[in-house]
Amino acid sequence: MTVSSIELESFTRIQREVDFSHLSRQGAEIAARIIHATGDTEIIHELVINDEAIERAIWGLNHHVPIVVDVAMLAAGVAKLNPSIAIQAAQQLRSTNETRSHSGMAALLAAMTEQTPIVAVGSAPTALRAVLEHASETVPLVVIGMPVGFVDAVESKQDLIRSGITHLTNTSRRGGSPMAAATLNALALLSQGEYRLDH
Repeated sequence: MTVSSIELESFTRIQREVDFSHLSRQGAEIAARIIHATGDTEIIHELVINDEAIERAIWGLNHHVPIVVDVAMLAAGVAKLNPSIAIQAAQQLRSTNETRSHSGMAALLAAMTEQTPIVAVGSAPTALRAVLEHASETVPLVVIGMPVGFVDAVESKQDLIRSGITHLTNTSRRGGSPMAAATLNALALLSQGEYRLDH
């Protein structure tokens, strides 16, 4: 069995097990790609996917807007998109409470005030906090907010949902670089008109 046939069989099984009827065709593709990356069919119940975010992200990918991610692990998963990595842009921390992810995300966004990047956060809630704090200066085209963990992961996602920033996210402590990378990769495939689910 080739890699391609394994992937196709995986999506066939996902489609058999999961009800995507509440999502658009493109939304279902993103959800299926996240389920494929995580192996977790129950996550469908907590994904926040809307068509405006999908359309904006596809437009951005087709027009080569900058892409910013929080950590190298997420960047590795979307290497073809050549993202900027926040943690590598970290500057001298202002306090012991500031993280490198927060510092780096703030620095990158401060340098992009004339641009509208696609931002993806798959690890650190503090990086998502930096996005929210700088939204009045650098308005992202779309934020994929999927940090993971027990401290501020849920709360930062709730604030993203309330912020008015166009977003794709989930509502639990679950998250991580594989989820965020799967979302970006699904959007990249959609921007090229590629689908995996039967409709």
